[in-house]
Amino acid sequence: MDLRQVARELRTGDPVEFVTARDAAAARARESGDAQLADRIKKLRKPTTAAWAVNLLADREPGELRALHDLGERLRNAQRELRGDELRDLAAERTRLLDRLTSRAVELAAERGHELAPAGREQVSHTLTAALSDPEAAAEVQEATLTKPLEYSGFGLDDLAAAAIRRQSTARKPRAKRPAKSEDTGEAKLVELRHRLRDTEEHLDAANETLQRAEAACEEAQERCERLREELADADAELRDRRRDLKAARQDHERAVKAKDSASKALDDR
Repeated sequence: MDLRQVARELRTGDPVEFVTARDAAAARARESGDAQLADRIKKLRKPTTAAWAVNLLADREPGELRALHDLGERLRNAQRELRGDELRDLAAERTRLLDRLTSRAVELAAERGHELAPAGREQVSHTLTAALSDPEAAAEVQEATLTKPLEYSGFGLDDLAAAAIRRQSTARKPRAKRPAKSEDTGEAKLVELRHRLRDTEEHLDAANETLQRAEAACEEAQERCERLREELADADAELRDRRRDLKAARQDHERAVKAKDSASKALDDR
């Protein structure tokens, strides 16, 4: 029995059955004579729902995870060499692939009776984005043993790469004709409206980010509460075991005291 294999099986199995399955695996390891492995299995933590969904994706769709890793490599190479055309195309491919894989992870979870809240879906997306941006995170995701979502560090284009894309786009655009004076007022009004639209869009984006962070924090707190309840249940079970041991030890002690008293009395009678 291998700890990594056990962890993968537990963290891609039904979360509802995690504790029972973990304890059974620990018992099998102990029965086989490997007490150290049994103790390590017993310490394995249950994954959050979002982490479990990503584990399912890695376990059921390994080819898609390889595609994500490959895209990350191509993006990094294109960014290092400031290939504007390729960066623009890869950025679009990145969006499509992340959306598809996020939806697939959510679908796999739903098929097993666990619907992800919007905040959970966002955590899945952030985890996959982290895997796209960082080879070490990609390897961690491919293990299918996550216990919590990975932090989203971003995979944005740096300033030079973004400038390369803008230069490529500008080079293709025909130079706009200077508007006639009679169009100046209308053009100025249009520019003002565009600025107002941009401001409102930025405000909406900020509000969306705040909402998503609040939802993610709420779900994380709920999952932490579930983990604490689980740990408390484990502690209660251990306490019951220790109390049984204590009761048995006291009974043995009382029997030993009685036996000693009886032997002493018999000796005195003689």
